[in-house]
This record gives sequence, C-alpha cells and structure tokens, in this order.
Amino acid sequence: MVDQTVLIVGVASFQGFHLARRLLQEGFDVVGIDDEGRHKTRIAKQRLYVLTHPQFQLIRTTLANKTVMRSILKRHEPRHIILCSTRTVDDPLERYELMKRYIALHTTRVPLESFITFDLPVKEVSEEDPPAIHLFTEDVFGPWDDSSTLVSKAIVAVDRGVRLSGYYATDIINVSYIDDVVESVVRLLRLVQTGLSPVGYFQIPASDYVTVQTLLSDIGHILNKSAKTSLPMRTSVLRQSNIPTLDTLVGFSPSTSLFEGLEQVVDWYISYKNMMKEGIK
Repeated sequence: MVDQTVLIVGVASFQGFHLARRLLQEGFDVVGIDDEGRHKTRIAKQRLYVLTHPQFQLIRTTLANKTVMRSILKRHEPRHIILCSTRTVDDPLERYELMKRYIALHTTRVPLESFITFDLPVKEVSEEDPPAIHLFTEDVFGPWDDSSTLVSKAIVAVDRGVRLSGYYATDIINVSYIDDVVESVVRLLRLVQTGLSPVGYFQIPASDYVTVQTLLSDIGHILNKSAKTSLPMRTSVLRQSNIPTLDTLVGFSPSTSLFEGLEQVVDWYISYKNMMKEGIK
C-alpha cells in the first residue's frame, strides 16, 4: 500500500484525523485539506499539529477556493479522495457538490480509483455523478474527540460530577470505536486496489449496543467516580438501518466493546486534561 496518494478533505475532523494517521502508518502519502477558521474547536486545531509525518502535507484552504483545489488535484494526482463531515457552518451537501465538480473537470494521467464520502447526507445520485462510495457510521467514539459525541459528553459529565442532560437512561446507543471504523476504510481501500470498484451506500456497523445508563456506569467505574445515572426513563428501541453493511464487502466487522474502548478514551482524556492544566495549548 505504497506509492499512492490519498486526499482527505476535512482532515482536522475527528474521523479525518484518525484516517490520516492510520493511512500514513500504512505507507500512503496523505494530503490533508482543512482551514483553521473561527468555527474550529481547540481540539480540531490541535489535531493538525499532531499530524506530523514526512508523507503528510497539510494545505489550509476551503473547497470554495477553485484555483487552489484544481492545483491540488493536478499537482498531487490522488488515487483516492475521502470527503469527511466537519463541524462547520458549511452546507455538507454543498461541499459534496463542489468536490464532484472538481473531480468531473479534472483530467490526469493517474486515474482516480475511489471517491469516498463520510457521514454526508447524500440521498440521491445521478448518472452524471462520479462513482462514489457513501459510508455511514453509528455513534463513533475515541481519543481526540471534542465533546461532540454522546460518549465524550458523558465522560465530561461523570468527571465533573454533574448530570448528563438531554438524554434518557433507557436510550440505546449503537457505538463503534474509531479504530474499528478506520480499519473498515483501510480494508475498503485494499479492496479497491485489487481492481474492484464498489459504489453506493454502505453502513459501517456498530460494535456494541448499550443504554445510556450502562454507559454512565461504565465511565464511573473506569474513573472511580460516582456517576449520576438517575436520568428520566422512556421506552426505547434499537436503531436499525436498511443500508447494506460494509463488513460483508471487506470481511471485517467492528468488534471493540464499549468498555474496552472507554478505557482507552478515558486514559487519553485524563492525559489531555493534565496537559491543558500545565498550559500546553
């Protein structure tokens, strides 16, 4: 898996960051596109400084910059393009439309092997659209999250000794650890490299299904703190998707349990909190 370039649009996002780190380990050249605008969280900005590698190049721009985007495609000739969802004010579908236009207009001696979108609300495609793989995930959690997910919010709530608001104790969450999600994508790229070209919509399945009450209890056990689990109750059902699952295609299904993943996330959370206390920005 060498001598190929992957272009990650939204590399400062939670998923984009972890994808970049793993792909660099696999020997890919990675070009990351992101800006450092006012809508970025502190952790999102810090992720960009963690991504230091001789095969990684960060380009600070936006998809709206046509001149720079066309130059990137011409100069780096990526074999794979991954478009990640980001926590910005930008319309995610507008970002998708812009990327489609660049791909359609771009000509290169190196063929584009895959165009992958990550958790973008793409519902309809036309025959004129470039072939794409649209991936969807469940409640993904892992280190370097910025408290945007339920798991991260729950860790902060238990650590601070406050009640988690906005959720019911009986709500069922479908969780996937970020390393499992990234492994699924790496295997997908390996499949594409064999000459197969899957297109369409695929769900990366969850690895565990738990209630919010169980989540809070597990976090309390790991932190050795009392979790406020007395949340309101309601009848809840397990979310199910009718989208084909990616595991049947790549031969890998996420398997990290909630507790196993939480232990790693809490370790990171404590280390990160201590660094912030020491003034490392």
